[in-house]
Amino acid sequence: MHPLLRNAVIGLVGLIIAGALTALAVATRDSDLAVLALLAAGILGALVGLFLFGQGWIWGSRAARRREHGQAVVIAIGGGLMALVAAVAIAGLLILVLLFFLG
Repeated sequence: MHPLLRNAVIGLVGLIIAGALTALAVATRDSDLAVLALLAAGILGALVGLFLFGQGWIWGSRAARRREHGQAVVIAIGGGLMALVAAVAIAGLLILVLLFFLG
């Protein structure tokens, strides 16, 4: 499997699992389970986003060194989107920690 396709599959599966955990948190009536599910979804989303950002950095640099500038730009845009996903997940984690654990 090509490394870029592998990273896309990792990202897709990771974000599907994070979405399922978020749906579990919204659908349940148990507030402790909801908070734990949201924490797990946030951690998973942050880890997937940071991993894919790092992979995008590596593969974008390699493509730029091979003078494949169009592919390097596409990889950089994908890496930037994954950094945005990680930032939103980390912000959500921070809000959860501030609301439920430091209150």
